[in-house]
Amino acid sequence: MSNTINSWDEFQPLEELVVGTLYDSSFFDDVKNDRIKSALKKIIDQTHEDLDNFKTTMQSHNIKVYQPDISKLDYKKSILDYVNVNGELGYKKNVGEDGLHDSSFLTTAISHSLIPNPPLQPRDDGVVMGNKLLMTDPSTFATKNLIPVYQEWFGKDNVDISIEGHQGFTRSDLNLRNWCRKNHLEPNEENMAKARANEKLYGFCSPTLTRIGKTCLVDTWQVPSVVEEFLADKCPEYNFKKITIGGHNDSIFSVLKPGLVIASHDLKGYEHVFADWKIIWFDDPNWDNVKKWSRLRYKNQGKWWVPGEEDNDEFTHFVEGILGNWTGYVEETIFDVNCLVIDDRHVVVNTSNPYLLDNLKKNGMEPIVCPLRHSFFWDGGWHCLTLDVKRKGGQIDHGI
Repeated sequence: MSNTINSWDEFQPLEELVVGTLYDSSFFDDVKNDRIKSALKKIIDQTHEDLDNFKTTMQSHNIKVYQPDISKLDYKKSILDYVNVNGELGYKKNVGEDGLHDSSFLTTAISHSLIPNPPLQPRDDGVVMGNKLLMTDPSTFATKNLIPVYQEWFGKDNVDISIEGHQGFTRSDLNLRNWCRKNHLEPNEENMAKARANEKLYGFCSPTLTRIGKTCLVDTWQVPSVVEEFLADKCPEYNFKKITIGGHNDSIFSVLKPGLVIASHDLKGYEHVFADWKIIWFDDPNWDNVKKWSRLRYKNQGKWWVPGEEDNDEFTHFVEGILGNWTGYVEETIFDVNCLVIDDRHVVVNTSNPYLLDNLKKNGMEPIVCPLRHSFFWDGGWHCLTLDVKRKGGQIDHGI
């Protein structure tokens, strides 16, 4: 088959993209507590509605949309299908189905949720580097299930899963501290040393990469040696430049077109990378203005938020205890900069923030608002929930 994969940057005219998907809300029908069940079903149903609206918008711009059918992936249809023989729900170690690389340190630290993340954010573990789809972490449950689908859609030779043979990357200190916090461990020297020795990464997050034609920016917050150990050999067409901004790049800045970037203040210190380019600086959200946020933050450490469910303690405890691996840390994320560029005149955003919309228009970009009502639960915006696989044009040197 012909190679439909072609994407060298984040902003040339978009022709084809993958959109994530998720469980049907019937997955939670067997939850007995109505307050928990209604909240979960609301999140699922409204996210499906938002995905459908987004797909319709893409198709109106003549963009081809690929979306996996979750019923054809290896996901179970009811939450009770994840109950083990002892009647326990949500613990991988109980059924020997731990997708992580197991160690005694890890299993004594925390019981990992059995219920796998839905394949909602294809950007997490895959990125198109020119004419190939490079899988950066094929071991996660969602991505492992998506790879055969990608191979069917785009051709087996065009989907690179060679990272499966890597012996493991050493985590950065910043990533180790984050790992300890997510696993409810004190990030002290002893725990970090154990994690460094036992909890190597066998892949890395794709959004640490930002493609800008000839140059690819690489955030080293997760794996400091990823360029030397993997990327330089796999993608020699790119010049790699390292930055350290502490997270997924697309939650911190987006390149809208040559000469224009939108960014949170976490990019400060790396403005020189975009010398002579205009940067629209976007202030961090004032969470103190979000009603009841401080109380919810006390309950869930600032990981996630569902409007209207701040005082639903049963729901909060269920998510934290059973679905903890579904959420991220939204308090650290600026979804307003998590944009999907269609072309040099149109960009998809998930917010009606007046400052954002006005600045985009002043700089020749027409914002297309596609609501994503539960971005603060899923910890993602439209850039996260999609994967651009084909853009018009080739590799260009933009002087970065």
